[in-house]
Amino acid sequence: MTPDLRDFLEALYARYHHAETVARDPLSFPRRYDDPLDQEVAGFIAASLAFGNVRALMARCADLLDGLGPRPSEALAALAPSRALDLVAGFRHRFVGPGETASLLVALGRLVREDGGLKPSFLEGFRKHGHVPQGLWTLARAIHQRSGGGSPGFLVPLPSPGHASKRLFLFLRWMVRRDGLDLGLWREVRPADLVMPLDVHVFRVAGFLGLLPRRRSGPRLADALALTEALRRFDPDDPVRYDFALSHLGISRACRGRADPVACPRCPLVAACGEARAITSPRRTRGRVRASPRCP
Repeated sequence: MTPDLRDFLEALYARYHHAETVARDPLSFPRRYDDPLDQEVAGFIAASLAFGNVRALMARCADLLDGLGPRPSEALAALAPSRALDLVAGFRHRFVGPGETASLLVALGRLVREDGGLKPSFLEGFRKHGHVPQGLWTLARAIHQRSGGGSPGFLVPLPSPGHASKRLFLFLRWMVRRDGLDLGLWREVRPADLVMPLDVHVFRVAGFLGLLPRRRSGPRLADALALTEALRRFDPDDPVRYDFALSHLGISRACRGRADPVACPRCPLVAACGEARAITSPRRTRGRVRASPRCP
């Protein structure tokens, strides 16, 4: 690993970690609201939909939350299962349709009405075991159990060793960290307890930087835990502080997931990136730079 990697990560943080970037991030949806319970349920909806094309997921989040009105927690608490499907009629985000979406909304409404929010279900597992994956498991289980006879399916994965559970860890980051962007609502959890929300893009970049082994298979829970530990060396009290910036390296298309003679020289991580070194010492074929193959 490059000795000065901390400096490169700080430069990346400085580039992306500001309010203007939030407008292009699903975090912008819970930040619409002032009431913490509205922020909580809007945050879970937005995090659950945080997969696929960014423009599409932002549009679908807006559709759902606009339909719930200015107080989504109150709308969900009053939502009857018989009305949930009417509310999301025609809704689709990639392979998720009205059935899964209605089940999620019904479950969130029941948690608001019966428990006062989502935090009690999370704290049940977190306090018993002392680790956030167990807390997220009890939260995900509670949502599945209260989904009105349907299932939220892919929207709410039950954490498992083979699944990085990126969207659940993303939601928890929003609820816990207090930095002017994340919401910092759940004070019972320390930022030091968090786990990196690891998607395919951040997994690739972590491999480029030597923070994780590079391999063809997708990210797993063990990879999310390992990357968190690697980043803990730079900030033991807040190991996921670089997540927002690393994710926006991909959202902004500044990183293409492979050596790119146009994008790489503009990247703050270029000097630390094993993939980008192909730019500084290119192989040439018939006078053209041949970039390294796409990273697995």
